Amino acid sequence: MVLAAVVAALWAPGSHAQPAGPPASSAAPATLANPAPPAAAAAPATPSVQPADATAPPVCQAPWFRSGARAQLEADGQMPMSITMTVRHPGPVPGGCAAWLDIHSKSALAAMMGPPVVMDQMHRLTLVRDTGSANGRISSQHATINAQARYARLFGEASFEGTGLLSYAGHDIREGATLPGESLHSTASLQINSLHSGEAVTTIRVPRATIYIGERRVGRRQHIDTPLGRRECLPIRYDKQASLGEVHIGDDVERPDPYSMTVTDWYCPSEAFVLRTEIRQGDQQQVIETTAIGMPEGGR
Repeated sequence: MVLAAVVAALWAPGSHAQPAGPPASSAAPATLANPAPPAAAAAPATPSVQPADATAPPVCQAPWFRSGARAQLEADGQMPMSITMTVRHPGPVPGGCAAWLDIHSKSALAAMMGPPVVMDQMHRLTLVRDTGSANGRISSQHATINAQARYARLFGEASFEGTGLLSYAGHDIREGATLPGESLHSTASLQINSLHSGEAVTTIRVPRATIYIGERRVGRRQHIDTPLGRRECLPIRYDKQASLGEVHIGDDVERPDPYSMTVTDWYCPSEAFVLRTEIRQGDQQQVIETTAIGMPEGGR
């Protein structure tokens, strides 16, 4: 649970420009690196949050950037995962916008057939335009993390800051285009307690983890079958490299190897959302599907 949970805490909301999403591949750390993006859910009828000024990044005007918007994602592979993301209380800030993002996830190693790891995260996301750039900047400070497995409970906080495209929504994405990449830096401070006794078992500290997404290449529009029906979507392909750096577990220090993967996001303009993500890492492959998007009944 330890490294997988750390990865999820560090990279859930910022590792992807657009869901499918979180914060991948069938390997445990890569899978958890991808659960959720900095927003969640598709277009309800009410207007988006009005940014404080015209320089705000386009994500602030995404049709799903409103309170109560929600997305459900399902991942296959060696680490099956179910993720629910909910946007709460979005609003303008100077140069951009901010919102709370709640992330609830369940994951398990398929080969072990054990109970899932259940994780809840609460992030306060701030998204602003980079000076002199079409890109944006995203940050979350002191996000709360709670996770529970068969024998242990993990809790603590994580922070991250990144720059890049942030979201496909609001951009003029055309076949053959090349889109900018992203970079993200994260820290985490966590504690693991025994689920049975409640006693502290160990602490985990990650001083600096990094993730880099290369330039994205937009392919030809295609009709694909998704859990939401047949949609016309654009495949957007890129390479992603990630490193946890040093992981301090109690008095020990681990240095997990960096890893890389090739990702294809299927961005569907009708929903202004990624409805499928395909990830390949070595000889392993994972598919993440968006299975539900929208507003809860009575949402505002």
